[in-house]
Amino acid sequence: MNYQDLFYFIKVVEKGSLVSTARYLDIPISTLSRRLQAFEQQLGYKLVHRSSKKFGLTESGQRFYNSLSPLMTELEMRSEDVNSELSSLSGDIKITAPLALGHHIVKEWVFEFMETNPRVSVEMFLSNQNVDLVKNSVDIAFRLGKVTLNDWISRPLMQTEMMMVATPEMLGRYPQPNQPSELAELPLVVLKRSAFWRFQNSDGYAETFTPHAHMRTDEIRFALDAVKRGLGACCVPRYLVEQELSRGELVQLLPEWSMESRTMHMLYPHRDSLPAKTRAFIEFVMDKVGKGSAGVNVINVSPQP
Repeated sequence: MNYQDLFYFIKVVEKGSLVSTARYLDIPISTLSRRLQAFEQQLGYKLVHRSSKKFGLTESGQRFYNSLSPLMTELEMRSEDVNSELSSLSGDIKITAPLALGHHIVKEWVFEFMETNPRVSVEMFLSNQNVDLVKNSVDIAFRLGKVTLNDWISRPLMQTEMMMVATPEMLGRYPQPNQPSELAELPLVVLKRSAFWRFQNSDGYAETFTPHAHMRTDEIRFALDAVKRGLGACCVPRYLVEQELSRGELVQLLPEWSMESRTMHMLYPHRDSLPAKTRAFIEFVMDKVGKGSAGVNVINVSPQP
């Protein structure tokens, strides 16, 4: 069935004439008449009587329209509900983030946003895998590092410093490294996605170290727990260990050497008109970023939609 022709038929009945309908739809009356004839041929029966002076439904046309009326009423109600949801702070938002980032930063934003917007429901999807955002109908994604999704808007939010940490007790059993190459003398906990650790000193000299793992994992919180047990040293983002550093439970290795920072991005689909709930969450996050967070350096970015 040609649903555009069905729409034309319904409008003709509502407006009461071909002339009024053609004017409403801003199409030539000859085009409207031709489309109605084609629709009648497709259905196999005549829907309307029409002449230059008279317009009316045939018996078949009246029955056809009456059968459509409840469906059209429900469709209009559903459409109004959707429009109301899109224009108000209500409905569902699906958000994804890496595990550690989600637990340590994003979840606080989500909790506070939901507290101030109780009609918004959130589905939170935490994963270290780069999930298919379109396939999983994700509204907003948080990512660390380089972003390659060209068809999504990417907002750089903040940078987090990477650093080597270990327990004081473990360092009491091994020599304190002064150069990145001396990390080879220590047991190391390595994340699977970190094939290399890059360092740079204050003179601008850069050195790349390839770690040999005493323990390897794909989950950063597991790695941090191993470090806290004294099983090795590990490269982690500062935001993850800020409290442990301040309490002296962990210490930074090679403090005179800086490591590459990683940028946190917020991604959302490139749409001409974002739902109010999505736009509100984006603005909420940008406001939080502007106020700063522990262990991260805010990136100043110009406002975008």
